[in-house]
Amino acid sequence: MSQGHGIIVNLSSYLPFVFTYNPSEVSTTKKINYFSAPNIGGSHHKEFFTGFDNKTTSFNLICIDNEGILGVTEEMAFFEALRQPDPGLLGLVGAFSGNENYPPPQVLFNFGTGSLVPLVWTVKNVGIKASQFHGGQVRGLLGVPRRADISISLSLDEDNILNKANQVALKAAQIAGSIESITRETIARVNGKRREKPGIIPPNIGEGY
Repeated sequence: MSQGHGIIVNLSSYLPFVFTYNPSEVSTTKKINYFSAPNIGGSHHKEFFTGFDNKTTSFNLICIDNEGILGVTEEMAFFEALRQPDPGLLGLVGAFSGNENYPPPQVLFNFGTGSLVPLVWTVKNVGIKASQFHGGQVRGLLGVPRRADISISLSLDEDNILNKANQVALKAAQIAGSIESITRETIARVNGKRREKPGIIPPNIGEGY
């Protein structure tokens, strides 16, 4: 991170991109799959668990540059690379000989996902909307955008060792979260107050432990 700004890293080039503005929202989903078995004439269908989909996350970014000659063109180039075939260094020579089926690069990212360590993600979708094609009195001559709205969807590489390490860290966080909820409820009952009110737990309650 840099001065509190989020970061995403292209794991093919190892180039980082520090967000101009942090996302205002980050959505995560993880679909749980069940097979509904036929039960003709019955009052319900038996459901059998068949597995999970990978965790996915999506967010939007805003890039603005009203001073540089190229506007946000260079910032757009970073995200354009995330939706292009990437042969890596070993396949770079053969990449120009035809339409090879290379996947886009993976990225390192964890802003707002609830993970305690940066995680490796597969890029599923990147949308780029350029706008504000002017600067001062010069308008639209070369179509240089001063603003770009980026939308990104990522799928977690759940076999990666960083994700395994994060699962261990989350176990400890689960325990801490459970203890905190019990502590808040206990203090609220003793004080006869509602537990969601601010200041229900004194700021020094954890000192000395």
